[in-house]
Amino acid sequence: MDNPNHCIRNTNPENKGGRDSMPSDVLADILTRLPAKMITRLRVVNKLWESIPKNSSFIEAHLERAKKYAKPFLLLSEEDNTITLINTDTWEKTSMVINGHDDKFNLPNSCCDGLVCLTNKDDRSMILNPTTRECFMIPGPPIRTNLLELGFDSSSKVYKVLRVSNPKLDENYIWELLTVGSTLWREVGTTTGEDFFIGGIYVKGIVYWVAYKEGERSLLSFDFKEERLSSASASTCEPLRSDGYEQLLEVRGSLGMAITREDITIYSPDEEEYQLMEIWVMGDGINSWSKKYSLALSAEVYFEVLFLKAKKILLHNKEDNGLYYYDLENHLFGPKEFDLPRLQSCTPCVESLVTLKDRFSPMDLVLVGSGGGLQGTQGDDIDVDKAE
Repeated sequence: MDNPNHCIRNTNPENKGGRDSMPSDVLADILTRLPAKMITRLRVVNKLWESIPKNSSFIEAHLERAKKYAKPFLLLSEEDNTITLINTDTWEKTSMVINGHDDKFNLPNSCCDGLVCLTNKDDRSMILNPTTRECFMIPGPPIRTNLLELGFDSSSKVYKVLRVSNPKLDENYIWELLTVGSTLWREVGTTTGEDFFIGGIYVKGIVYWVAYKEGERSLLSFDFKEERLSSASASTCEPLRSDGYEQLLEVRGSLGMAITREDITIYSPDEEEYQLMEIWVMGDGINSWSKKYSLALSAEVYFEVLFLKAKKILLHNKEDNGLYYYDLENHLFGPKEFDLPRLQSCTPCVESLVTLKDRFSPMDLVLVGSGGGLQGTQGDDIDVDKAE
């Protein structure tokens, strides 16, 4: 639906309700099917069109549709204070600058409802919506964090920030939680020992990691609704019993785990060597897993899974730094789609109109502009197509 006028004939702001006017619920349903940046531009049509994207029910409906049908875009953190977005449909690249911060930002492994937590070398943390370019500083003094994750509490309808730190530089790691809109960090748990975490994948109110401790693997999770930390050993988490290295991902609204097997080698008829990657998906609980896909990949290359959509997996080839789609039905690689600017990780992120304006004060606002400099402040319409 590239041209909204094919479906909506009344674009005259002076028409208050003529025969061509459209009920607001029908208009809202149509708008949920459009990209977020197009909806932002259409707000200038009239007052009705301006008001609908601000409605919380519309924002939620648009988000759920984007999660189900739209391909995520990719976030990259450049060497300076620039965040780059890559459209995985058109492979167009746009950039934004976090003003007032000169260092590279650390990105999470996944987003929460189109929002991401950023940290810089000065240990300042903020929440960014890359689609709308709203950015807010997280309250509190700078603190060196081992983990920083954003999640949503579906019961109280609020976002929460989880951080893990080691302020005394000893063996005790402090887990703290901040409800967005508050300034109070609450301790919710402690862990002991030199844990090493892989993942940080957010799925339906819970963030998951694979944790390593004393050579043993486990699946660690934090529930933002219950505010509870849980752990499942490899003996109860079937994919972790395999001999290989793992990566967590989101698969159609469920937790997935990609295992690249180190104990299995596949040979083609011409004796070419391949490695086996298995994609597992969690069912009703941590103890319930099923193997959904098996991929034969070059044994000489390490592949990072970025996302799975419509029977295709987007893979990052760490050897040539290219992005490739792998067809799960035909077991075939597509051509290289994109060359990343340098060896780095990408964060898949869904388009979103979610706003946190009512949860922060104006003093927490962080200005975000286009790659060439500041183009607007929060609330301005910024043409993201012109950001280079």
